[in-house]
Amino acid sequence: MDLDLATCLFTGLTTECLQDKHANWEECRFTTTNKQRLFAKEVITFVRCKELRVLPNPFDISDEYFKNAFRLDKWLFQDFLLVLCLRTYYRPELDNNVMPFDLRVLTMLSYLAHGHLEILKPLDAFQGYRSSMLQRCVAEVCQTIVHFLAPDYVVFPSNNDETLGIKHDFNTQYGIPHVVGVMDCFHVRLSKVAAAREQQFQCRHGNLAINVQVVCDNKYRFLNVNPRAPGSASDIYVWKHSPIYGIMKNLFVTEPAWLIADRGYKLEDILINPHRNPTTHADFRFNSLISAMLDVLDTAVIMLTSRFRCLKTILPYNHQTAANIVTACVTLHNYLLSKNSVIDEHLMSVVPKRKSLPNAKCEDIWSTGYHNREYIKKYLNARNL
Repeated sequence: MDLDLATCLFTGLTTECLQDKHANWEECRFTTTNKQRLFAKEVITFVRCKELRVLPNPFDISDEYFKNAFRLDKWLFQDFLLVLCLRTYYRPELDNNVMPFDLRVLTMLSYLAHGHLEILKPLDAFQGYRSSMLQRCVAEVCQTIVHFLAPDYVVFPSNNDETLGIKHDFNTQYGIPHVVGVMDCFHVRLSKVAAAREQQFQCRHGNLAINVQVVCDNKYRFLNVNPRAPGSASDIYVWKHSPIYGIMKNLFVTEPAWLIADRGYKLEDILINPHRNPTTHADFRFNSLISAMLDVLDTAVIMLTSRFRCLKTILPYNHQTAANIVTACVTLHNYLLSKNSVIDEHLMSVVPKRKSLPNAKCEDIWSTGYHNREYIKKYLNARNL
């Protein structure tokens, strides 16, 4: 098996290449559709190949306890570990960490799932490791995920060709054309920051936090995450200084491309939000569709924070590591969606209703976004004829 996995690593084959493929022996030695599963079962043996000690197997617990502790079942964890090995070109002989790589990844998953590491205490595989070492594992593995997995699993379209599928899905489901994604922000709390920067990270509720901007599609998949802004930054400020702001401007040059957001944002040529003072049937209908699209984002965020409860706690890390933790959670969320892994119902929190904002004195009728909104209403009316 080591030779087979080494073939995987050195040829750069991904797990997608192994799945449901009938490859010839001469090409890559994978001849059956379930070869990926056979490889995944041997990944732990591979990452521990230089270990002289006999270490407890983390799989020597019940399937139910494993999934509750790590949010992935045993097979899915092995697949994820294989993906990490492939993407990082992991070499056991070069790994000088006293804790095996598989245990470091499980430590990280446990913290993301619960916001603490208490659930590891009864497990033999984690005995003898100091809490400080376990906390370092969380930061290190999250950083690895950000560098090697996030660019492949959290992808915002960079040209109009890449937007076609997303635009088609939104148009099919909601009847609104040219939509690239739905955007909003949420806060993740921090335990402490440098004294000189406390005011910068203090959000409107008085807590230390980072302001996380996310964009999702109609299938609860996150297209972008920007967790670098301090808590005092407004949603509009984060948006204006976000890399995707420039990307959206470039997309809009050749074809219409819009993000959907709530009324906390300003109406722009590349950003559409609800009417502030709906008066006609068309206005109310438009607002209803925008509200339905915003509900998708709300559901995606609740799925994220319900599966990875650390995002609801106060993170005991600096803001750079906290940003990596958020990105790692988003990456894992998209990875699980790609594997059709459904969140357990008992984990899913209730999606809160959005608080209605007070009506404004006037609409932004002078902006290009206003004309785009009128175009959408005419488009909706024409579709019903």
